[in-house]
Amino acid sequence: MWQAGADAYASTFGKVTAQATNELMDAAGVHLTKAMAVSIVEKTPLESREAGLRVLDVATGPGMIADAVAARGHAEVVALDFSPEMLRVAQSVVDKHPDGCVKLLEGDASALKLPDNSFDAVIIGFGLLHLPKPQLALAEAFRVLKPGGMLSYSVWEEPARGNLAFEILLDALAAHGSKEASLPATADGEPLPFFHFASAEKATPMLVEAGFKKESVRFSVVPTAASLRNEDELFEMFATATARSRALLEQQSDAQLGAIKGAMAAKITKHFSGTWQGRLGADGTWDATNAMHAGGRAHEYPGAEEKIHVVASFGSSLGGPAAGTQWMGGRFKHIVPMPAVIASAQKPF
Repeated sequence: MWQAGADAYASTFGKVTAQATNELMDAAGVHLTKAMAVSIVEKTPLESREAGLRVLDVATGPGMIADAVAARGHAEVVALDFSPEMLRVAQSVVDKHPDGCVKLLEGDASALKLPDNSFDAVIIGFGLLHLPKPQLALAEAFRVLKPGGMLSYSVWEEPARGNLAFEILLDALAAHGSKEASLPATADGEPLPFFHFASAEKATPMLVEAGFKKESVRFSVVPTAASLRNEDELFEMFATATARSRALLEQQSDAQLGAIKGAMAAKITKHFSGTWQGRLGADGTWDATNAMHAGGRAHEYPGAEEKIHVVASFGSSLGGPAAGTQWMGGRFKHIVPMPAVIASAQKPF
């Protein structure tokens, strides 16, 4: 699935997952280095990466996180993926940083061929939810981290807590799809539920079992969203640029696929057209009473759907519910909320 979908992922889903990159790096302690800050302010070449961190980017895909880590001035980022096609796409990131700070590595997240205590931070961007034994990947991340090192990961939020893009897909599958469609079993049986790691209650014990300090575990929500050029693009994204969702769609008949696609398009057209804004409450849930859309008015903004949409955060949900809210909005033909969950944990010193 990932071999065949590498280019499609980079051009579609990758634009949504990239919206969580800054929060992923912050959660892992991978901040802008002083040397890079000076370089940016003074508009001079970066003088040194020596004071930066050594970072492992697991399930790098097209390399967006690795690119961002390098852009923050860090010493080295090892971008690991098991898909040669994904690494082919990520080669452009290596070329973008000719000083050699980005290194691509083909490998298995559950069995890293890397030494113990060798990284300051490990970042797993939307990778855990695809692994047959994600607990092994957490244990491996713990092993390769230096004492005091930080892990952060991102996964999709649950539909019940505001992930309307997945809700649209799953509702259409339930209403029009085959009841026999299922994901392949792993060696241990059924794979974990898709949204397992979005739950602090379910994920925290697994992080602790891997060795991380329970009191260091933090969860937050990032209001990412899919900005769509037409009402069919969300279906195409799931059908070409994913693995688990695509596996379910490929088990449908032509008639079922047509019905699923039509149902998704109808809901997007009805509820997510024109200039659209909404709010994530302090508890991370979508507040429908504060959502607004200008249905059918996309014609007023020709070309607006091609623009990068704006996401702004006010306050913080780091560590649980907190004061403050998160807003997202912009001018697009269709914008569908697709929030992500960021989790982080620290290896004891």
